[in-house]
Amino acid sequence: DSFAGSGTTAHAVLALNKEDGGNRRFLLIECEDYAQSVTVERVRRVIKGVPASKDEELRAGLGGTFSYFTLGESIRRETLLSSEHMPSWEELARYLFFTATGEPFDAREADRKRWLAGEGRAVDVYLLYTENIEELKDMALTKSFAKELSRDKRSKVVFAPTKYVDAGYLRQHRISFRQLPFEIYERLNDLTR
Repeated sequence: DSFAGSGTTAHAVLALNKEDGGNRRFLLIECEDYAQSVTVERVRRVIKGVPASKDEELRAGLGGTFSYFTLGESIRRETLLSSEHMPSWEELARYLFFTATGEPFDAREADRKRWLAGEGRAVDVYLLYTENIEELKDMALTKSFAKELSRDKRSKVVFAPTKYVDAGYLRQHRISFRQLPFEIYERLNDLTR
């Protein structure tokens, strides 16, 4: 329901599932400011129960679960580098983690000191990047960093400006190298002219 309003669609889906034991799902989209205070709150109450309701089933709660997400800034490559400054590590990590995994980025799981953008279901994503142009010019996926990553058996994707490790070594250690988006180099050249 791309105009979720007060959450009537979710309420109806949950009521039908309760009635016939189904496992229907719903997806609500609401752009208005009241989404969290009205839409989300109604869905929570319908699931857990509304003690003052005249409907017996609604008093007990219809059961079910849901997840609530808010959208951040656009992650389109065209807009990522449109500001006056290079994107922050977190902005780029958000974009690349989603691109590599199709999963939402969680800043609490990222660890810039280890270059870890996040751990996806199937792959860990690393980002060797800094907003400092001079430091960025010297960054690369090295054999020592690859060896450190290979200590655990999970697959890895490493985004970096370049690499100094051969493809065979990386394959052997389940590491996939991805060069940072070309737009960064265009932006870097504009800033250094």
